[in-house]
Amino acid sequence: MDSSSVRSLIPGEWLWDAGIGYRRSADGSGGTWYIKYRAPVPGEYPRDVAVPTRQVKERIPNCRNRSQAEGVLMARRAAIFEGTYQPRRRAVPTTLAGFAPRFLDSKRHLRTANRYSQQLRDYLVPFFRNKPLEAITGQDCLDYYNRRLDTDAAISTVNGELACLKSLFTEAIRAGVCEINPARGVKLLNPNNVRDRILSDEETAKLFVTAEGFDDFVRPLFHVLYHTGMRLGEALALEWADIEFDHQRIVIRRSKTGEGRKVPLRDALADEFIRWKSGARGSRWVFPARYDTSKPMQSIRKGWLRLCRSADVTDFRPHDLRHNFTSMLQAQGVSDSIIMSITGHKTHVMLHRYSHSNDQMRMDAVEGLPAPAGQVVDKVTRLRQK
Repeated sequence: MDSSSVRSLIPGEWLWDAGIGYRRSADGSGGTWYIKYRAPVPGEYPRDVAVPTRQVKERIPNCRNRSQAEGVLMARRAAIFEGTYQPRRRAVPTTLAGFAPRFLDSKRHLRTANRYSQQLRDYLVPFFRNKPLEAITGQDCLDYYNRRLDTDAAISTVNGELACLKSLFTEAIRAGVCEINPARGVKLLNPNNVRDRILSDEETAKLFVTAEGFDDFVRPLFHVLYHTGMRLGEALALEWADIEFDHQRIVIRRSKTGEGRKVPLRDALADEFIRWKSGARGSRWVFPARYDTSKPMQSIRKGWLRLCRSADVTDFRPHDLRHNFTSMLQAQGVSDSIIMSITGHKTHVMLHRYSHSNDQMRMDAVEGLPAPAGQVVDKVTRLRQK
């Protein structure tokens, strides 16, 4: 049984080989893989009586090739050998909507769970409707991806929705609901959304001068993001207990990657924390909510827009300060391992995604090269004068 023999089957025809079967669909557009094996008949038997067996023919939904079918067959035979085999019972099919609550409960981060919940509610569940998870094929996932791309949704948005679908099938496989992840084979488009926005010296000066005119959370938050390169969520989750003035460090306990880290506390930032302490109104949070100091602040959008407009700095987001901080460290020649320990990047790929250079940095790097021979310099000088 090879790919050529499978493709040569006429609609409705079967092909079996060593417990692996394939049946061409009636319309000839595809087919379904099956496996055959002998399994013990359920029941209780005396020890001296051999357990009778019966042949089981099992359909493998979402199976794309013989290799995957062989993997399922080997798993069934191993379970029979180990005595853990359970006959497959006919049950009510599990749909995307039915499995969604269990999938969301498995998510550790609240923001991730909320984002996945919105994607499932607004897009994924309405598209797949009541189709069982085992019946969803790779072609169904590709159709969803292409249809969403035909709308006004950004590529990164649709990629995020497919990531949600992949994660859901991964959890379904772990739960034993299905055996194949059909969304894994969908090739995603490159959104080309890498930002290289870092501050110039002039913009940096304007932001610091403007921030001094603010007496609310905007000033200290700008200092935190600029001097530490933290993610916005990490900065808003800071507690006063996390700021260790004696050890000159900030302890980040809740991180996107699930791991904590320690960030050096610069003297300028330490002075800013002391200056802001009274503005926290006795809360344990460094940046408490406006009307309830028992909770941390959730949104800074209006305050950030006020800062950027007052400083006349355009197209600049809070997360860009993370890019800016990483780029400044690399410009100073700090090793990647030290930068990653400060910023919390897990891989060098992500670190390089966050490090950029502006025109002045590139010009300084070129001008710092050794000077050429005098004769060449004279020719260039004469050409420029001419």
